[in-house]
Amino acid sequence: MKTLLACILLVTSFASTVSGGQSLSVVATFVNLYASPSFETVLADASGQAYTFEHGTIFQAIEENGDFILVRADVEDQTIEGYVYKYYVTTNENGQDVYPVFNGSVTLDGAIIYDINGNPTQHIAKLGQGITIYGGFDDQNEFTSLAIVLEDGSLFYGMMRTQDIAPYGISGALIASITIIVALVTIILSVIFIRKKRSKKK
Repeated sequence: MKTLLACILLVTSFASTVSGGQSLSVVATFVNLYASPSFETVLADASGQAYTFEHGTIFQAIEENGDFILVRADVEDQTIEGYVYKYYVTTNENGQDVYPVFNGSVTLDGAIIYDINGNPTQHIAKLGQGITIYGGFDDQNEFTSLAIVLEDGSLFYGMMRTQDIAPYGISGALIASITIIVALVTIILSVIFIRKKRSKKK
């Protein structure tokens, strides 16, 4: 339930409906510009270099389209239009005010942060650092998708090894204790049931 609530908070923080002409600020480490509302259509300049905008860049919104927003961006001496992933921007020009609520923390100092494709980055996390787990948590998975604030104050969406993080709430020790208690209760009930059957036979 806590994980679900945190995911709702994450979505509502970054997915507010925008209107044409509204200013948007980049809260992720960087964003790419796309020709259409799809990750497969990265816009690039004449040299083939993708248009990339860093944390804090301001866009002018044109319209929202699913998980993307059509924006107007200034590049050198020209203005271009393209789509950005809406969860990487906010209508609040101070991006830190809308960072998602943390629902977990890092359990290994110096843990590697991976990008959304599972490739290692140069970023590392500190022991006890707050994270936002989205898409659910399963300790059987090797990686878990999350959002984490980097040292420069930008928000990074990526992944970390599940063994290096822990969700807030029920701890592994408590889960183990519950399992043991359930097992003991089952044994006790079985013994009582057997004794009752023997008593009836007598």
